[in-house]
Amino acid sequence: MSDYTGRHRPPTRAERRALERRSRMPKNFGPAYVVPTAAAATLVLSAAGATAAQSAPFTGEAASQAKAAFLTAPQGGATSLLADPDLDESAREEVAASARDTTGLATRRQAASESVAQDQGRTQERERVARAKERKELADKKAKQKADKKKAAARAEQERTDAKRWVKPLDNAVFTSPFGHRWGRLHAGQDYAASVGTPLKAMSSGTVVAAGPMGGYGTYIDVEYWDGTVSRYGHLSSVSASVGQEVAPGDVVALSGNTGRSTGPHLHMEIHPGGGTPIDPAGWLAERGIN
Repeated sequence: MSDYTGRHRPPTRAERRALERRSRMPKNFGPAYVVPTAAAATLVLSAAGATAAQSAPFTGEAASQAKAAFLTAPQGGATSLLADPDLDESAREEVAASARDTTGLATRRQAASESVAQDQGRTQERERVARAKERKELADKKAKQKADKKKAAARAEQERTDAKRWVKPLDNAVFTSPFGHRWGRLHAGQDYAASVGTPLKAMSSGTVVAAGPMGGYGTYIDVEYWDGTVSRYGHLSSVSASVGQEVAPGDVVALSGNTGRSTGPHLHMEIHPGGGTPIDPAGWLAERGIN
């Protein structure tokens, strides 16, 4: 086919294709090759330029050798270039420097990755420790709450037990007269010698239900306990608790005296189960451990 197209005739399709084929670059210079070997190409061109500057123009056989080195250099071809006998010392130094830069960059990237991994590891460890601490604090809090509830329940039970305990009506009591009939009438309680002003105690928890002067009892006080029993203290010099007042075991409710039908300072004590008829206090006191 002739290259002549004539002055006025446009090229045919076949002629245009032929021209395009002649103007295309070799496949070895395509993007698939040039991109992976860009660094090697740069190094070869730099070395070739240095050689050309120091010797003859970069033509002929030198150009062919440079082109061959460019086309045949593999990826990471710095080692092959350094072994090329046609490169001068300056070009070798450039190739070696480029290789060192590449190796240094890879090393720095690896170090950065390791640093990031270490930072992440430390962060995860701190988070793990924080979560473990939170779990321990929560467990300790629950354990404390449970222990506090147990202690509170124990205290409440102890308070209930204490509230139902029984104590002596007075300290250092001296028994002087038993329950029974005398002089044609019932002596409905027991008598204990006590000097005027001796403190008299509630024998358990309960409520004051009556108090004041009453005939032969003189000044008296009645306390109803938690089990319904009512105790009556007579011949008092004074009352220390008011009607309706709640009392605990051992609380002072009155002072002994010599009021009413009395032959001397003493405590007259009666026991009325359920608030009814009085009974002999001896058995009732023994059942509750009061001697």
